[in-house]
Amino acid sequence: MQRSFKRNLGSLESLFEFIGDFAGRERLAEDAVFAVNLAVEELFTNMVKYGGGADEVFIDLSVCGSDLVILLDHAGADEFDPTEAADVDPDLPLAERVPGGIGLHLVRKVMDSVTYEHRDGAAHLRLTKHLGGR
Repeated sequence: MQRSFKRNLGSLESLFEFIGDFAGRERLAEDAVFAVNLAVEELFTNMVKYGGGADEVFIDLSVCGSDLVILLDHAGADEFDPTEAADVDPDLPLAERVPGGIGLHLVRKVMDSVTYEHRDGAAHLRLTKHLGGR
């Protein structure tokens, strides 16, 4: 299931509806839907705030075997590899933490695989979530 979304925070509601429609069609478990919503919201929001580039982000959702695969493509985006962001230590007291990075930390925790590629002037993210019993 594919769709493009305007690169602004006002698109989040329709993005969640898109994910919900896909999840219903594929009969995804609640925990998988939560993980997808969290990861896609974080990455889409980062694309809006920091990505530059085209006014739209293309999103593709599919189930391949027992894996949910999410592709996010953003033409003209600045190069930033979220898979190389520093790990966050959630056990540190707030006063000792460096600001930023907690969202990407959560994405890596709820997804089984996150890969990034910047080619042809576009950012390409691939997220995979093992569904098990769906």
